[in-house]
Amino acid sequence: MKKAAKWFLIVFGVLFGLFVIAAILIPVFFKDDIRAAIEKEASKSVNADVVFEDFDLSFFTNFPNVTASLENLGVINRAPFEGQVLFATEKFEVEINLADLLGDEIRVKGISLIRPVVNIKVLKDGRANWDIAIPSADTATTTEEPGEFQFGIDHWELVDANVTYDDRSLPYVLTVKGLDHSGSGDFTQDVFDLKTKTTADTVTTSFDGVEYLTDKKIDIDATVSISEEYTKYTFKENTLKVNDFAMHFDGWFKMNENDFGMDLTFKSPENSFKSLLSLVPGIYSKDFDKIKTEGDLAFNGVVKGTYSEKQMPAFNLQLLVKDAMFQYPDLPTAIKNINMDLLVDNKDGVVENTIVDLKNLHLDFGSNPIDAKAKITKMYPTNVDASLAAKLNLAELNKMFPMDGLEMKGNYAVNLKANGVYDSLKKLIPAIDAKMTLADGYVKSKDVPLPLDDMHFTALIKNASGKMAETFIDVNDFAMLLDGEKLNADLHLENLDNYTWDLKLKGGIDLEKMTKIFPIEGMTLAGKVKADIATKGKYSDVQAEKYDRLPTSGTASLTDFKYTTTDLPAVTLSSAAMVFDPKQISLQKLNGTIGKSDFAVTGSVLNYLGYVFGENETIKGNVNFTSNLFDLNEFMTEEETPVAEDTSSFGVIPVPQNVDFVLHSNIKAAKMMDFNITNAAGDIIVKDGIANLSGLRFNMLGGQFVVNGAYNTRDIEHPRYDMKLKIENVSIKDAASASSLVQTYAPIAGFVNGKFSTDFALTGELTQSMMPNMATVNGGGLLKIAQASLKDSKLISGITSITKLSDTDEVTMKDVLMSASLSDGKLSVKPFDVNFGNYKTTVAGSTALDGTIDYTLKMDVPAGKLGAQFNSLLTKYTGTQTDPNKPIPLTIGLGGKFNDPKPKLVMDEQKEQAKEAVTEAAKEEAAKQIQKAVKGTEAEKALNKILGGDKKDSTNATTDTAKNAPITVPATKEEVKEKVEEEAKKKVLNLLKKRGN
Repeated sequence: MKKAAKWFLIVFGVLFGLFVIAAILIPVFFKDDIRAAIEKEASKSVNADVVFEDFDLSFFTNFPNVTASLENLGVINRAPFEGQVLFATEKFEVEINLADLLGDEIRVKGISLIRPVVNIKVLKDGRANWDIAIPSADTATTTEEPGEFQFGIDHWELVDANVTYDDRSLPYVLTVKGLDHSGSGDFTQDVFDLKTKTTADTVTTSFDGVEYLTDKKIDIDATVSISEEYTKYTFKENTLKVNDFAMHFDGWFKMNENDFGMDLTFKSPENSFKSLLSLVPGIYSKDFDKIKTEGDLAFNGVVKGTYSEKQMPAFNLQLLVKDAMFQYPDLPTAIKNINMDLLVDNKDGVVENTIVDLKNLHLDFGSNPIDAKAKITKMYPTNVDASLAAKLNLAELNKMFPMDGLEMKGNYAVNLKANGVYDSLKKLIPAIDAKMTLADGYVKSKDVPLPLDDMHFTALIKNASGKMAETFIDVNDFAMLLDGEKLNADLHLENLDNYTWDLKLKGGIDLEKMTKIFPIEGMTLAGKVKADIATKGKYSDVQAEKYDRLPTSGTASLTDFKYTTTDLPAVTLSSAAMVFDPKQISLQKLNGTIGKSDFAVTGSVLNYLGYVFGENETIKGNVNFTSNLFDLNEFMTEEETPVAEDTSSFGVIPVPQNVDFVLHSNIKAAKMMDFNITNAAGDIIVKDGIANLSGLRFNMLGGQFVVNGAYNTRDIEHPRYDMKLKIENVSIKDAASASSLVQTYAPIAGFVNGKFSTDFALTGELTQSMMPNMATVNGGGLLKIAQASLKDSKLISGITSITKLSDTDEVTMKDVLMSASLSDGKLSVKPFDVNFGNYKTTVAGSTALDGTIDYTLKMDVPAGKLGAQFNSLLTKYTGTQTDPNKPIPLTIGLGGKFNDPKPKLVMDEQKEQAKEAVTEAAKEEAAKQIQKAVKGTEAEKALNKILGGDKKDSTNATTDTAKNAPITVPATKEEVKEKVEEEAKKKVLNLLKKRGN
């Protein structure tokens, strides 16, 4: 018995040891195979680049479960979202029970995503970046019996996720940051409970430009019963909290084939006014718990019916606040007597029939009451019956709200009544009777020692008929005083169908002091404005350009102006003087700087009244612009998508579509990307989103440029250019280092000493980094090279190695005229002559976008220079000694890539010359026998071996290039794949690093 036990333990120990060894070695030995399988399946399944930094397979992390993980996983979109990160995560982990792998059911024990980033985008035309699945090629439908195999998930989680959903087709935007989500459910069952827990640090959502939630904290704890083949969801225990405001849901939601059915009710489980107060922007902060509140709250609603593209469910929402108040800690006065009764009701699901009824809103700001009512009984045309009455002693607000160094005084009052129909098509508005006044206004900020004082105005709005043409607006006796500078204004405006105005403005403003009193987020202003302007007229006269009917006069000046924002370089104006008349603004003097750039502007601006008062009006101008230094790099936007480099990437410079300007420029020095430009002069005509360059001359890269053409940003996602370039005496090396176009199609230029000139036309598309999209470039022209040379190149050494020529270590060019064209991702050059050493050589061929080269070089070389082996073979089969001075034509095919050229001798002409030599050395009958004997024998095979095969000559421009082009060695799929994967990995890592910072 002991012996048996002993052997059992030995066998068990051996088996266990083998299992442990296998568990360690299997992931090691098969890791690369598994990784390759993942990459293969991904490439077949999705139209995107899927990359990951590391793959790991472990039996020990969660034993007895197998754990597979991918680190720094990313999915990079292709066109039309090319280069954008759809999904990235620091770690994706899947845990599976080992025993389940051998059964009929795979049960996933857990799925984890650590710090994922999800960017979902939908274009206006409905194309979505998440739609990356490659359709199956097999379209046949087959009926299969359901199998016994089942798939289940025990648990899943997202940790610290950031999610963005941007749908331009709606338009709707949702941004979620700091999202934690976990869930569990038995998906192998027909009916089961899905349990989830979700929290988010901030949620912001907007529809059609209006934000409905801004940086709200979300907490969802829900149990949902799933049934009817995963289409019906019945709410059980659940709580949704937005900040401190909680809601419960009851009912069900069902996904039908063509629509969604639902019967849902919701209500707030709490009756505390404080929970509702947490939704008010600016109030929910770290001190929110210290705010004292009272009052009752009732909130409930229902959504019932069908939702589809043509139908909405009926819905109802009721909110009731009774006898509420709140008071900030350490402040003496409360906002009290808060009462609100709101109903939103739709009984049939037709949006136009929605009723919004604010039956009552009342609150007391200390001793200052506010009362409001509003009822909307139809959405469009909109029936409105509303009123607002309020009186505020502004000094008392400091006792109710934390003002952080801001002091206000004065008496403000508003009284408004509106009743009627709003219909934009029929140009109807509700009848309005409104009055707003401010007396003894005073504002002082801790950042400015002097107050904004003596503020007062009276504003009236009246419309008795509801017709837009019978609207009257008056702002009378507007005045304010700041540091001794007084500003007065009066405005009368009527007839909203044909704006008719009478405006008088006189005084000065210190912008720096004004913005310190009323801060503007992300922006600072400084400078002093002085104006004395009077204008009156009708908008119809502006449209008809009847400027004599628009009496406008006055002057305006601006000194020591400075504008700083986070998006653009700082703008300063040392002085500006303008004279107004109805037709134009004359810019008499406008001197300043933008970042590092300086400028001086004179000229005129036209249609400024139409631009100010009208919709989609174009402002026009004719302006002279001079500068000693103009740095365009400071205007370029930063791209959202992270790039591999550390530096900020350049973005597209937009051209405004409602600007029609002629800019006569004279710039001594300019910077754009890595280019330094001097002595730039010419006209830039900006119109309809296109900048046309007319005779723009400048110096760059040691030479002279003349540019005519267009830069078009009407489609900002796909900016285009159409240029004609005249270039004189530019360094070939400098052009190669500065131009991605030259680097792609003519990388050898980076090794050539010399200068070139050209007349060249180019069209194509620019990328978002303002670089040419190489796949779209088309063009052509002539390149002139007076004198240039090339040494120490792989191309030269490769040709020397097969020709055995000892004096071809340098290529020289003199008075070369080269005809080149760009089309379909390929640069083609017609035959041109260079010198390889002392040998005149004719070159022709092409370079492809992937770097593949396909060129033919043709030269005449004395036989004595070709080496003993070549000459011995000719002598052996011709029977005569070859004259060492006799020129032998050589044709060389050059394939491969620039950095890995594959030269090869083309044998056609040499074989023909050998046959001619045989013919001359024998009599006619003997020659026939020799040719017959040579053909197909070892002699020809030996000749073929030396000469390198059957390569054809492509220097003859009239030859069929498809048949005679040199053999090239294209880039392998593996090389292309490795390059794409490397770039994609860099984008994912940069995005995740940016999140970490």
